[in-house]
Amino acid sequence: MSVKVRPYRRGGWEVDVQVRLVDGTMYRERRKAPCPSKAAAKRWGEERANFLVRQGCKPERKEIPTLEEFKPRFISGYCVANRQKPSGIDNKQTYLRLWLEPLMGKKPLDRITDEDVQRLKAKMQHLSPKTANNALTVLAKMLRVAVEWKVIDRMPATVRLLKVTHNEMEFYEESDLERLVEAAGKVDPLAHLAVLLGADAGLRMGEMIALEWSDMDFRRNLLTVARNDWRGKVGLPKGGKSRKVPMTRRLAAALSAARHLRGPRVLYRP
Repeated sequence: MSVKVRPYRRGGWEVDVQVRLVDGTMYRERRKAPCPSKAAAKRWGEERANFLVRQGCKPERKEIPTLEEFKPRFISGYCVANRQKPSGIDNKQTYLRLWLEPLMGKKPLDRITDEDVQRLKAKMQHLSPKTANNALTVLAKMLRVAVEWKVIDRMPATVRLLKVTHNEMEFYEESDLERLVEAAGKVDPLAHLAVLLGADAGLRMGEMIALEWSDMDFRRNLLTVARNDWRGKVGLPKGGKSRKVPMTRRLAAALSAARHLRGPRVLYRP
């Protein structure tokens, strides 16, 4: 039996007790003593050691949350707190709702096994490897965060991603693109402008929606992509920073023709 007393980092005294239990195993615990003086803390520690030798101890087991219960903490405490993009947070919630929760939502985090991971892969076998990997990545990140936050002691399962074949990206042929631009011009001026913003400037849908007149520099024929709109939530564009894009003559003409006084944004619904 060993009882050591040392100053506690936040004031008071820490008691370090080591005893051999009746089954022969060594047991150690360190606690802050409920006593103001070192001598009293020493006596308290000795009484605690004698109690453990006589009565034994039952290691306290942490209450481990299920994946379903840990989800709100993960979303708010990790994703939102780290200022992830609204689209990324929404995608994580979607993968959790559609794939992870139905299969392992009721399981405590430390009971998720390698077999559960394989069952998840089997359930998503009709999806593309990239989509399946997105769900697997959410699971792996959630478990790593739980370890980091001391919710669980270690990773309960190994999450290996699927191999992805990188296909060559498809583009419009020049003739196809010109037919699209021409057809959009016949439909509606705003449809024509949206097609040109994608075709000539390379803007994504959310970047088109968030585009403002202050982003235009008609003197230098430059367009600044400064923000992205995801279901009403405005953040940075893809890549996390703004970029400048040259305007073609037809795009500059379409933008000039679309000028209005309804607000700061370029595109408005009727």
